[in-house]
Amino acid sequence: MIRVAVADDSSFIRRALARILSEENGIQLVGAAGSGEELLDHLDRWRPDAIILDLSMPGMGGLPTLDRIMTTWPTPVIILSTHSKRDAPQTIEALHRGAMDFVDKQEYSLVDFDALRGVLLEKLRQVTGMEGDEPDEEPSPRGPYPELGRAVGTLAIPGATAGLAGEIQVVVIGASTGGPPAIERILKDLGASITVPVAVVQHMPAGFTRAFAERLNAYLPLQVREAMDREPLLPGTVYIAPGGMHLTIVWDGSGLKSVLATEPAATHRPSVDVLFNSAAAAVGRRAAAVLLTGMGHDGARGMAELARAGARTFAQDEATSVIYGMPKAAVLAGAVGESLPLGVIGGRLQEVLGGRG
Repeated sequence: MIRVAVADDSSFIRRALARILSEENGIQLVGAAGSGEELLDHLDRWRPDAIILDLSMPGMGGLPTLDRIMTTWPTPVIILSTHSKRDAPQTIEALHRGAMDFVDKQEYSLVDFDALRGVLLEKLRQVTGMEGDEPDEEPSPRGPYPELGRAVGTLAIPGATAGLAGEIQVVVIGASTGGPPAIERILKDLGASITVPVAVVQHMPAGFTRAFAERLNAYLPLQVREAMDREPLLPGTVYIAPGGMHLTIVWDGSGLKSVLATEPAATHRPSVDVLFNSAAAAVGRRAAAVLLTGMGHDGARGMAELARAGARTFAQDEATSVIYGMPKAAVLAGAVGESLPLGVIGGRLQEVLGGRG
């Protein structure tokens, strides 16, 4: 049984959530508060396994309430938000302060109870660990892949004359639930001296990825921005895949460029697999790939393609992953060269980029 508490100043939303949660076996609504202060006053009595928290509340407000939850009663928190210009940055900030996931109220209308119920229950089970990998249209990969670990010989990689054999030309990173602070940690550890572009897919809907990029750009000694179509990928710059679009990288004869597209169809858009597959095709062994915390197995097949091409492949280990789904799938596929704690990955990438790995 998952015990859930709700904090939202809207009585309509509290009633709607109560109706959704009360109709689901295995979920118990233990309390509904109209303010952050009321929620905090009742945490000891309600003892929730997860909290659904609105950020735009009078009084203490959502972010200070989240801070208090994390220090006094650490609990998985799902944020209720909108992708408005005001709410999106607050939601991204909440993810960096400890919230595990969020639901966009503008994407899932409170009138359409079935759609909201589905996404909310899925996230509650994910963040509380009450459910395994998320369902998908393809079976989870199993490895090792036949080609992995074999000598691949000399590959005809576009742009091979741009540097010495084995020189890394791009870093690609994929993440889902729990990803924003993990991505920030790796980029911070890489530092401003990184000499290659970094392309990032974080599972996040349209309207939030720009706020995510702006937040990273403000806090890190790197240039971070939401990727645009057909722009050159510059050294020392981080490109965040826009929500609702796939980010791919291509070699056009003069250098690496980004390409945005809505195809192929995929469970997630942006998709880590799509980015990783494009990196394998564009630079092959000259890529370094990192797969971080998240549900499901997006990224495992793309990482297998990179491993086949001789790229360096890294995954976050189980102990430091919020949810060990995506990294585990890549490990099971035989696609991971090194499984490392989050705090080690940035330094390891520095070694590889410096030619010491």
